[in-house]
Amino acid sequence: MNKVLLVSSANPYPVVTNGCEKLVLDYQRKVFAESDVHFVATKPGTWEPRAWYQGQMPEPCFDLDGLLQVGFDYAFFVGFRLNDFTQQLTACIPSFCLTDTHPHPDVADHLFRGILSHRVTSPREDVLLCGGSYDGDVFYPNRGNEEFVLSVGRIHPDKNQLELVREYRDRIFLRCGLPLYLVGGVDDRCYYENLRPFVDQVSVRLTIDPERPDADDNWLSAYEIAALLNRSRFFVTASPKESFGIALVEALACGTTCVLNGDFWGFDPAELQPRVFGNVDGRRGSILDMLEQAITADARRDGSDWVKQYSTRQAAVRQLEFIERRLRVD
Repeated sequence: MNKVLLVSSANPYPVVTNGCEKLVLDYQRKVFAESDVHFVATKPGTWEPRAWYQGQMPEPCFDLDGLLQVGFDYAFFVGFRLNDFTQQLTACIPSFCLTDTHPHPDVADHLFRGILSHRVTSPREDVLLCGGSYDGDVFYPNRGNEEFVLSVGRIHPDKNQLELVREYRDRIFLRCGLPLYLVGGVDDRCYYENLRPFVDQVSVRLTIDPERPDADDNWLSAYEIAALLNRSRFFVTASPKESFGIALVEALACGTTCVLNGDFWGFDPAELQPRVFGNVDGRRGSILDMLEQAITADARRDGSDWVKQYSTRQAAVRQLEFIERRLRVD
């Protein structure tokens, strides 16, 4: 059995809070399911080692020497920042890195046996083009009554929810009666406070408890999100750009019609465009313009079959073959 060291800037315990952490859990539970996986979480931004996890139980202290004595076959980085810790690891253990684009200013190619990326500007033998992934055991079509428009994502300026909520009541809710359901957690407190005046829990609903905006349980589980997606008339995201978009592929996997207005550069636009409504290669107009057009056209798009290529189990086959092949390279 392979011993794999999984390294991430985000700690997925005790709750999954964003796409990066979902990737960590997917790699632990699905991609490396047949391996002995040890996990290191580092402080976001600094990449200073924060804790060493073996399975899901935190060790009382972080011991780098002990970590290296485990005898790992390879290390797998979900994102990368170069510092003394990561440099020592890559020098001692054959390493691989998952990054959103290649080449990437923070990823030094010479440190890795191979790089996995959502977008590759120049094909190479040591770089695997792969999208993100989603858990196909959780996200699949199980359609129910279509009760609302759903938007999933952390509350943050990058996700652009203010553009979605400012005129939602007048332009969408009063016209067709579909409330907007925002699902996520607070990642930017100031942005959340700017958003709150538009949340009336009738036309615009939010899963965040206003008395406890930073609480972990404001984030819904994958199973809860899948259930909501299967009850949604539309999934909508106001993000002007996404490196991949895990929430998008989860929505596609549930057969929900997705309304977009941005640059989703982790996909081939010619492949993604027929499976969604709106713009996939750049923002034009507003997201409410796109949503109004989708409602007027009674648009329905089902990308659940196409998106299966990004399910974790299918993605794992190519990724593990790539890793094993690159481990044999001297």
